[in-house]
Amino acid sequence: MILARSCMDAGGNSLMAGKKVLVLGGGFGGVQAAISARAALDSTHEVTIIDRNRVTHLCGMNPLLIVGERETDKAGRSLGRLANRGIKYLEASIDLIDTEDRKVATSAGTLDFDYLIIALGAQYDWDAVPGARGAYSFYEFAYARRLRRRLSRLKRGKIVIAASKPPYKCPPAPFETAMIINWWARKKGIRKNIEISVYIPEPGPLGVAGKAASMQVRNALDQRGIELVTAAGVTEVAPDGREASFANGSSTSASIIATIPVHRLPDVVAASGVANGKPWVPVNRTTLETSTSNVFAIGDVNVVPAGDFAIPKAGVFAAGQGKKVSEIIASRINETPTPGPYDGVGFCFMTYSGGRSATVGGEFLAEGGPDTFLSEPTVSGMKSKERFERDWRSFKI
Repeated sequence: MILARSCMDAGGNSLMAGKKVLVLGGGFGGVQAAISARAALDSTHEVTIIDRNRVTHLCGMNPLLIVGERETDKAGRSLGRLANRGIKYLEASIDLIDTEDRKVATSAGTLDFDYLIIALGAQYDWDAVPGARGAYSFYEFAYARRLRRRLSRLKRGKIVIAASKPPYKCPPAPFETAMIINWWARKKGIRKNIEISVYIPEPGPLGVAGKAASMQVRNALDQRGIELVTAAGVTEVAPDGREASFANGSSTSASIIATIPVHRLPDVVAASGVANGKPWVPVNRTTLETSTSNVFAIGDVNVVPAGDFAIPKAGVFAAGQGKKVSEIIASRINETPTPGPYDGVGFCFMTYSGGRSATVGGEFLAEGGPDTFLSEPTVSGMKSKERFERDWRSFKI
């Protein structure tokens, strides 16, 4: 149990009890929230982060990792290192979130809190698409390593990248991965023997970034000889992993079928009631606070409407939300002016090859609707991506 401390005056009277800020989840949003909160609060207050995995992995590295352009032992970081920032880390699974009694039960004991930040991300439902559990994927580190081994042996055949249904993390990922595989196959001299197809459930690629960006992606895929099939979410994969069926009634056989799993709310979050029975946790779009005071939900676990879509489920947006929530919490604890509203600003990388990367993003809560862009892929863009990866691993925030 974490004990609160308090400041005392000369007569031994409590001036202000130390507050407990509890962060659930050690991904982009959770780590950013913990680091920012710790920096904004004095030592009378405690910041604790809980995650069942001491080492977390940067899924944004996976498209390059599967073709051997990133090393598996350099794709993770240890949350234990947060102790160097004055943050307590608890390696435990979360069993119960009780917002009424302000407690969280874990496999390592029960902790109470004054402020709670739920940053548990999306849970993958591998069984929502029959056969997907045994197929390939690049959305989870273990799956990415398996796909890497399979690709290293491939000489010819068809590769299918298939999404099931939105929303899913990092909307550019299916197209980015297809283009990286195209580049890799050309580099190996086997591209003429390889077919690459992308099946998505949406009517067009990267719709969240606007019509212009969507057309840019279509053109980029077409220029590289990559087939794009829209309105065709994957519905089933054969037990042998060599055939897939789609929502438009079509099917295809392939040497490799890599699926993007169905994303859903983590069970423990759904059971807590903070989502009010909805698919994702609704939050105040200016503060990211749930319907329960001083309980916040950030990143993939929440939904923040933005025009015809919602804030994308991507690490950079989770980090931005983590920073904003920590500012709000610090202002309440320190009794300082309330910071400005969350602005929905962010971007992520979209890599086209081993040497060039673009950026996609914008201001998704801009007045008048999302103001978005997709840049051209450049060498300097790749250098920025590599720097981002190094900074991520060293907690350089």
